[in-house]
Amino acid sequence: MVKIGVIGTGGMANHHATQYSAMKDVQIAACCDVSAEHREAFAAKWNVPHTYSDYHEMLEKEQLDGVVNVTPDAFHAAISIAVAEKGVPIFCEKPLASNLADARRMLEAVRRNGVINMVNFSYRNSCALQAAAEVVRSGALGNIRHVESSYLQSWLVSHAWGDWKTKEGYLWRLSTKHGSMGVLGDIGVHIYDLTSFLVGDIAGIQSTLRTFDKGIPGNQIGEYPLDANESFVSTVTFANGALGTVHASRWAVGQANSLRARVYGDKGAIEIDLDRSYDDYRICTGTENIDTNTWETVKCPPTPSNYERFITSIQTGKQDPSDFANGARIQAYLHYSMESDKAGRMLTVEL
Repeated sequence: MVKIGVIGTGGMANHHATQYSAMKDVQIAACCDVSAEHREAFAAKWNVPHTYSDYHEMLEKEQLDGVVNVTPDAFHAAISIAVAEKGVPIFCEKPLASNLADARRMLEAVRRNGVINMVNFSYRNSCALQAAAEVVRSGALGNIRHVESSYLQSWLVSHAWGDWKTKEGYLWRLSTKHGSMGVLGDIGVHIYDLTSFLVGDIAGIQSTLRTFDKGIPGNQIGEYPLDANESFVSTVTFANGALGTVHASRWAVGQANSLRARVYGDKGAIEIDLDRSYDDYRICTGTENIDTNTWETVKCPPTPSNYERFITSIQTGKQDPSDFANGARIQAYLHYSMESDKAGRMLTVEL
């Protein structure tokens, strides 16, 4: 039996619990949250035998095979490092940390203690993304020349997700005082991970970040100024020499939650559109298709989810590639995007 501990029992923790509860020989053995109401409700819902208000106490008393860190971003570093120091595998929500220095400390901790580690970039659950990345890595597209990727949402101009002006849950996404890195930190982290998973490391970034007038008096709700970035556009260069654009926005009318990437090589091109499908991609390869601009749709077989891969890593001792090293790389992309916006120029990414 693989015994899992969950730290942080909010909404995303329930999604984790849904996944683990469906797996054979996996048990959520303990949970921890500073809120007694939240942890007791979580424990009752998922039949968790032991609850704690202090994660240090949980780590001391429980014999756990893995820990899931589902706390707010600012707490990722301290908790994940403490788990690693106990020699316990750690699965952390994205982004890995709230800044690059903490991400690097977390990476050093898991390496020093030799523990299995993963970051939950949830779109890696797509079998289309997994299969498309294999196609690119196989060389079937030849030398990659150009990349275009985007993550677009519309909730600042649409009520499809509810009215953000009256829902407190949206506030953390809009105010730096509330701990937000804006659209860059919330969904930019996903599109950077998706893009680099497909194409490889990003070597240089030039970004522009914007915050727009939202028609709120004083551009503030209560004590929180609505100052977090809401759109960004990055021109990037890849270590393999390719050029690309990566962008995201909350202002994309007609786009509920749209992720798309198109990768162009000198022997073919591939496109994934996760708003359209999680389990197929489009590809244009071969002389006939290239000469006629013909695309084919490829249906992909299921692949293990992040949650399944974490359990498999615990059982086998084999590290999954969605690890803290990758999480720190993505954190670097966020860091250099913000620094580039301040500097107004292309910056070299130091990993």
